[in-house]
Amino acid sequence: MENSIEKGKVAVIDIGSNSLRFVIFDRYGRYPYPLFNERITCRLGEGVQKTKKLKKERIQQSLETIKRFSKIIEKAELETVLAIGTAALRLAENAKDFIVPAEKYLSNKIRILSGTEEANLVALGLTANIPKANGIIADLGGGSLELVKIENGKRIDSVSLNFGHLIDIEEKNFKKIIKKLKWKNDSENKFFYGVGGSFRALGLVFKQKNKYPLNILHGLNISSKKANRILNKIIKLDGNVKGLPQSRKPTMSNAAKIMRIVIKATDSKKIIISGTSVREGLVLENISLKKLKHDPLISTCEEIAKHSERFEGLSSSLENFLLPMVSIGDEKELSRLLKASCLLADIAWNEHTSSRNIIAAEKILLLPTNSLTHRERAWLAKTLFHRYNRPIELVKFPFKFKSILSMEDKFTSLIFGLSLRFSMAACAGLPELLNDLKLELSDDHLKVVFLGNTKTLLVDHVYEKLNLLASYLGKEMIIEI
Repeated sequence: MENSIEKGKVAVIDIGSNSLRFVIFDRYGRYPYPLFNERITCRLGEGVQKTKKLKKERIQQSLETIKRFSKIIEKAELETVLAIGTAALRLAENAKDFIVPAEKYLSNKIRILSGTEEANLVALGLTANIPKANGIIADLGGGSLELVKIENGKRIDSVSLNFGHLIDIEEKNFKKIIKKLKWKNDSENKFFYGVGGSFRALGLVFKQKNKYPLNILHGLNISSKKANRILNKIIKLDGNVKGLPQSRKPTMSNAAKIMRIVIKATDSKKIIISGTSVREGLVLENISLKKLKHDPLISTCEEIAKHSERFEGLSSSLENFLLPMVSIGDEKELSRLLKASCLLADIAWNEHTSSRNIIAAEKILLLPTNSLTHRERAWLAKTLFHRYNRPIELVKFPFKFKSILSMEDKFTSLIFGLSLRFSMAACAGLPELLNDLKLELSDDHLKVVFLGNTKTLLVDHVYEKLNLLASYLGKEMIIEI
């Protein structure tokens, strides 16, 4: 039975040691859209590791922030509010000085997560978007570090340590603690998933230094060697590094020391920057297991199709019609990408015709979701760009993804884009018309059969689009009426 909390808008408040985060999601689901997302740095946990006390001025600033959140919740008429506290509120002896008034302002209980609960929710948020994740997850916050071992998307072990970027560490002491854990990255690719603002800041510096073509941080892959060079520079220059956000500079040197030690001690080789957090885990904790087991890419595209598809059943008809095209490459992978691209085929139909190709690509590249890998984003962006190309001749894709897409990826995305372009032109986006067409692909020809009384669909511009597709495939075009 579906949890009633899966319906309607929901507010999530994450009270961290460094900042307070407030997110309003439009709905629950595999693609919960953020209507509002705010981060306010209050450093509630500053000094709590040494004194075991929250500072009065930090409590006051944090409560003022809670008052703001409360006012927004009231005016937005949000019935569901999920509020959590992490390391600062776990450790502070005077945590009630904040919790009691905060709960009063919010008219809502604040759930104080244990270290284990926090680690579990972090893992849930990540593996829901990367279902087959293998390796080690590290969530570095202001007051704690959660480490989680995962195997094929399942949590194997976890530990929470009271070390965060707000806490001055002695590297020798921290190295000993990490070494005692005897945590080695046994995964095949030795993936290390970095969660939290400090890891995202590392990703920003990497992107700036390497002129990386995608703006989205989630899924960014950095070798441990390159990451280590950046971390060393951050420590040496005390955070004064290009690309590093101003708000991160005061604590980034300390964060870099923690990251450097953990990456080396676990023998991790590839750092994957994650855009997920404990907040996503909290939302997903309330979703039925049935939804969580879905392919995140397909689930996200299905959610988008509900709002973008002009005629019901179009994506299914497109997928069935174009299924023979998957034979041009890895059939299992291309079947999945075909389904996704068919679901997104109408993503820019209501934009101006002169710019639909660019807008379609940009929409994919900037989707506010963590369900797509960088390769999937780039591939789908290129596919949808060519789907919306207006001229008969091929217009060059304006984005450079040399470091993300292989030559085969570029070819298959072009072919799928041109296939969608022809299909949508032939049927005018109407699944009933597309169902009367049949496509065949062999070693030497591309054949389209117009069944029944559909020969009137074959006008000049439809013919030309099919001819262009056949020419890029290097196949003879055959039309049967």
